Amino acid sequence: MMAPQVNGLPAYTAPSLPPDQPVETGRYLDALRRSKLLIVLIVVPLTAAVLLVSLMLPKTYRATSKVVVAGVSDPLQNRDVETIERRLATIDALITTRETLRRAARRVRGETVTTLDESVSSSVDPAANIINISATHETPRGAARIANAVATTFVNAERRAERRRLNRARATLKQDLAALEGRRGEQAASERADIRAQIRDLNLNAAGTGTELAVAEAAQPPTQAYTPRPLRNAAFGFFAAIFIATLVVLARAQLKPRVSGTRELSRLLELPVLAEVPHVRRPMGHRPQALSAVEYEAYQTLAASLRRRLPATSQRTILVTSALRGEGKTEVTAALGLVLSQAMHRTWLVSADMRRPKLHELFDVEQTPGLSEVLVGARNGGSRGIFQLSAARTGTGSLHVLASGQTPPDPAQLLASDALDGFFEEVQESEYDYVLLDGPPLLGLVDSQVLAQRVDGVLLVCRPDRLTPETALATRELLDRLDVQPLGLALVGVRGLSHFYLPG
Repeated sequence: MMAPQVNGLPAYTAPSLPPDQPVETGRYLDALRRSKLLIVLIVVPLTAAVLLVSLMLPKTYRATSKVVVAGVSDPLQNRDVETIERRLATIDALITTRETLRRAARRVRGETVTTLDESVSSSVDPAANIINISATHETPRGAARIANAVATTFVNAERRAERRRLNRARATLKQDLAALEGRRGEQAASERADIRAQIRDLNLNAAGTGTELAVAEAAQPPTQAYTPRPLRNAAFGFFAAIFIATLVVLARAQLKPRVSGTRELSRLLELPVLAEVPHVRRPMGHRPQALSAVEYEAYQTLAASLRRRLPATSQRTILVTSALRGEGKTEVTAALGLVLSQAMHRTWLVSADMRRPKLHELFDVEQTPGLSEVLVGARNGGSRGIFQLSAARTGTGSLHVLASGQTPPDPAQLLASDALDGFFEEVQESEYDYVLLDGPPLLGLVDSQVLAQRVDGVLLVCRPDRLTPETALATRELLDRLDVQPLGLALVGVRGLSHFYLPG
């Protein structure tokens, strides 16, 4: 498109603003789901602390007396709404003045102006011409006594002030009336009649003095404490703790973001996804034989993908590893071996993770003797009969397991010795169709790096919710330095799964 022109010259066009970046709601929801344990560890202690502190605090009781202001709503006085509100606000402010509290303190033993100022409060009822006078005290009777003392003191003080005002006004009118005595004429007579009428009104008001302010309801000793309220405080603490925990989780997700999903992980590692193992809830201490239907289908897909990507030889040796610990490599090794053996492939599982072995626990195999004894024996001059160390047989007897053995002082040095070459030579001479090695993590350890260069293929097990982009890139760089091309990825703990991959 041609740029717009002005007088034959190209005109400057301001660049358009970039579109707003969408909020990655899914990534934050995944972060909250992954951090359920962290949220629980924050919410439970904080809520419990609030509850315990509330139970330990001293109890405070609150009582309320009600003072009605009747005169402000008299229709004969023609007071507008603003005048009424101003009158109520004035009375509300006068109740808690130091003069009122000083007089009320005389009625309550042990109380002073300072203590009453801290415990007494007043408020106007928005739905009626009523002022609530509330008082707090460590005892129910004390709270009621203070509230009633302040209400009575204020009402009596207002009555006395009104009576004094009426008396002054009446005295002034009588003086004016005395000044008009002796004067004749209609005007003087009219003024005397007006003054006498005002005096009668004042007398009537004086007779009813105190009707504008009255104690409508005396305060009663409360039956329950006003503060603390442990259950209410615990509820507030619970929601506050959830808010704090959410902020912590989202801050962690922002400062240290995780891989957002399968596609991003595959792109960062530059590897195809061979299968996705769905997340399945199961009790502690389960065995690999207890696979659910969706898990079994996923591992069948993984087995088929491996057969397509491995060389067409009579024996295939696979190292199953991961970037970090806790990504499920041992469980994948066990379940994949089970599926291969049920397909009538003679399968040998080797626990090559001599630092934190778990494979023998899944099959209830004694940890010793195992791989470490085999390598030590080979280094010392002989390792015949190593296959007899595979103690576990499951199903049709085509699945064997070699435990890791006793943990050596330096597993990396043992794996880097010539004994490992002898071990793989005997493996190649065996009649197993598949040999699966459960290796240590790649990052931070040299063990799996040594094993990766001696197998037919490397299967990388990943949990997307535990990997950061930096970790994935570091794993990819390590594989490039080792000149090892993994077979692909097996993703573990995938949620909302609707399909499996079967790459060509």
